[in-house]
Amino acid sequence: MGIALDQSNQLRPDECQQHDTAVAAPEIDIRIAAFTIANDRLYVLLDDAQGIQQLPRSGLTRFASIDLQARDALREHLGIPEQYMEQLYTLTVIENGVWRIVVSYVALISSADELSNPESGRWALASSLLDLIIGDALVLEYALFRVRSKLDYTTIGFNLLPAEFTLSELQSAYETVLGRKLDKRNFRRRMSALGILTVTGSTRRDGSHRPARLYRYRPDRDSSDYLTPPWATAQEES
Repeated sequence: MGIALDQSNQLRPDECQQHDTAVAAPEIDIRIAAFTIANDRLYVLLDDAQGIQQLPRSGLTRFASIDLQARDALREHLGIPEQYMEQLYTLTVIENGVWRIVVSYVALISSADELSNPESGRWALASSLLDLIIGDALVLEYALFRVRSKLDYTTIGFNLLPAEFTLSELQSAYETVLGRKLDKRNFRRRMSALGILTVTGSTRRDGSHRPARLYRYRPDRDSSDYLTPPWATAQEES
């Protein structure tokens, strides 16, 4: 997915010196790219504050954990807890003549067939976003790249699914994020080899097809947890 940048927010080299004295120090904020899936489509959470299409964000409070501030900002928008959250990276941008340092996060939210309305903001198709301010566009593009990359060597994708799911729904979630089709036989062989799925004993019928088995993810059997250390995620305070 290519994210369209708002070119009006980028400065030419000969303009940079004019903006050096615009602010004494950079402004710092937190921005979150939060994804969910519904009806085989990938959505991202937007904050429409003041009629501007932008990612959820927050300023910083002194002496408070940045991770916890990011988590609180996201939950204020969602109204519910996220399933996964991770700090991505820090970047510097100039937006509307303001020098900013942006601490970025990616979050995953599980969803049923229909989107649940967030407490604040709205869900938008990730593939349809245009003219985002440069910092938001960079955060969103890297967040999607990060999630796609981690699908290959972690079980991060399960955070987009409800507690019980069919193998077809699991594969569809992976395909939605990756933006391409996967071989059914190879995908199921890989999931079976990981040993992290357990059959619930229940089934679900989809249309005229025969009922499909429902599975649950077994995080206690997941050996990939070390790939995302605890300090790299937004944890609850003890």
